[in-house]
Amino acid sequence: MKKKGLQFWYFLIEGNLDNKTAAYGNFYTYGERCGEALGNTYLIAKKEGIINPTVVETTRLDNLEEFKLPEEAEQVSDFTYMIPSLNTFKLNPKEYFFKPPTGISFDTIIGEYDSELIIEQFVAYNKNENGVYELQLVVDKTRLIEIFFKCFDLIEPISGFCIYICEHWLNRKRELWASKSITSKNEIIKFLKKHKANTLENGFVELVVNSQIGKTNLMLCEHKKIQLHTESEEIFQKFIQGLIDLGFEQTKDFYDIEFGYHHWHYRPIDSLDRDDFAVMLIDNEFENIKLENNGVQQYVKMH
Repeated sequence: MKKKGLQFWYFLIEGNLDNKTAAYGNFYTYGERCGEALGNTYLIAKKEGIINPTVVETTRLDNLEEFKLPEEAEQVSDFTYMIPSLNTFKLNPKEYFFKPPTGISFDTIIGEYDSELIIEQFVAYNKNENGVYELQLVVDKTRLIEIFFKCFDLIEPISGFCIYICEHWLNRKRELWASKSITSKNEIIKFLKKHKANTLENGFVELVVNSQIGKTNLMLCEHKKIQLHTESEEIFQKFIQGLIDLGFEQTKDFYDIEFGYHHWHYRPIDSLDRDDFAVMLIDNEFENIKLENNGVQQYVKMH
């Protein structure tokens, strides 16, 4: 069953069958990496009638010595097996299930907390000893990108844009790339939409939009949380009110996929590898900034 040089992944896929019925399916797929295997799984899931499939849980299987493919699993393509019977349930508009944004997924191993505790809401922290206010917002896969772009309006005027490449992407050093030409709100949105799979949906990068007012940073982190750091109380309060106006509730009981949950990071099937990603940044006039203090540097220090 093993395919030489390929990883083997399990995916729990969820999606709709029609406007009244949803379903879960169990898939086992080969690929060079998680995102490639997942992309091929989505193709099969769609053929099986699952509309807008999304991964809920995943785990890598080729590293598990004792794993055996379930007897009921059927081969449905050169690289994919699935349990033929889908688990269906009636859609209930009153029920909410958090869908991890593209780029990150729950592991099949149960974490410290129940995944049902994660809901769309935000937590805000008062000024710390460094004079910085902090806010974190969890948004579902279905509207994360839309909300992230709307948050740009809450920190204007925007003066800078940079991208962190995380060290766990191929286990290489963390990198900071700052744009020399893409600095306005519209330019940043245009770039991110054009390179969505490489940026917004990439579980190995962090995106930072900067405003000089209050040394403000708006980040979409590698765990696909929206984070705000600012020294301006005015910006902080404006941001809180803006999120409330968008329908989000403030909480002190905050849960997110980063802490207390086993999870995986991945990049989509149609995204660039790390070296080609760096070439794309250079072609778009990004500059590689030397990081200090073991890879920790605030982008505002460059302004």
